[in-house]
Amino acid sequence: MKPKIKNLSYLIVCLLIGAYLTSCNISPGTMPYSKGVAGNAMIVMRDNLWRGALGDSVRQYLTEPVWGLPAPEPAFTLSQHAELNNFLQQFRNILVFNIDPGYEFGNLSYKTDVHARNQLIFTIDAPSADSAIACLYRNKELVISNFVIKDRDAIIADYKRAEEKKISERLLEKFQVDILVPKPYKLDVERDDFVWIAREEGERQWGVLMWKEPYLRTSQLDPDSLIFRMNAMTRRHIPGSVTGSYMADEPAVEASVKRFEKDGIYSVQLNGLWQMENGYMGGPYVNQTIVDIERGQLVTAHGFAYYPNRDKLLMVRQLEAILYTMTPAGELRIEN
Repeated sequence: MKPKIKNLSYLIVCLLIGAYLTSCNISPGTMPYSKGVAGNAMIVMRDNLWRGALGDSVRQYLTEPVWGLPAPEPAFTLSQHAELNNFLQQFRNILVFNIDPGYEFGNLSYKTDVHARNQLIFTIDAPSADSAIACLYRNKELVISNFVIKDRDAIIADYKRAEEKKISERLLEKFQVDILVPKPYKLDVERDDFVWIAREEGERQWGVLMWKEPYLRTSQLDPDSLIFRMNAMTRRHIPGSVTGSYMADEPAVEASVKRFEKDGIYSVQLNGLWQMENGYMGGPYVNQTIVDIERGQLVTAHGFAYYPNRDKLLMVRQLEAILYTMTPAGELRIEN
C-alpha cells in the first residue's frame, strides 16, 4: 500500500502559524528552555536502521546543501541515538522513527514543547523502513523549514537578552521600524539615508546595512529591481580597499526569493552572494525589504557575512534572525 499522510494540511497550517503551541500537560513557564546549537538535529532510531537505507535517506535529505553559500554546507548536522532518554529529551529539534509492522502506513506527526520550551519533535510511524523513507521524502521540506524556524526563534530569544538598545532606538528613530540589534554590534556608519552596523570577531565579520525609500509601485518589489537598488546603495556606501571596488551582488549565482507576511506586513527576502567589484572579497548575503503601508515607504535591511574559507551558514541564520524581527513601528513617529 502506498504510504499516506493523515491530516497533513492541518499539520502544515499548525506549524506555520503555531510555532508556540504548548503541551496540554505541562505549563510552559515551568519548563526549561530547549538545548542545542542552531543547525543541529537529533535523529532517534534503532542503530541497525541508522546503518541501513533509512539512515542513508535521512542523511541525504536533511543534509542537502543550502542555497546561497559560496561552498556547499549541509542544512543540518545530525546526531543519532537509539532512544530519547532523560539526558537528551530537552534537545530542540528531534526527528523520531518508529518502525513496526503493526502500522498500516507511513504517518508524520509532531508535538511542540513536550520536554522543553521552543522544542519541536517530529515522529514518523511506519510499517517498514521503505515506508518511512517515502514518508520523509514527501515531507523533508516541511521538517527542515520548521527546524530552521525553531533555531531562529532560539537565536532571537538569545538576542533579546543581549539587545543593544541604543542602536535599536536609533534605527527606530531613523527608519520608523522596530528591529532587534544584539551586542556586540556597533554603529559603524550613519548618513542621511543609510546606516551600517557591524560585528567583528577576528576574521569573522557580520554587517547589516539599512535604508528606506518611498513606496511608489509594486514593481519595486521585483527581485531585479531590489538587486539593482541594492547595488546602487552598496556602490555609494561600501567601497573596497582597491580604488573603484565596491560591494555588489554576484550575478553568476541567482539569488533565491522568498515572499511572506508576518503580522500582516508584506516582506520580500533575497538570499544570494556578494562580491567586491574589482576586488577579491565575497560571501553570502540575506536582504529583506518590508512594506510600510502607513508611511508609504519600503525599508530594507541587508545582512552580509565574511569569513574566508570557513563555513558561513550559521552566520547567515544569525543575520536572518535579526532581519526577521524588523517590523514597522506601531505608531507614526516624526523623525527629528
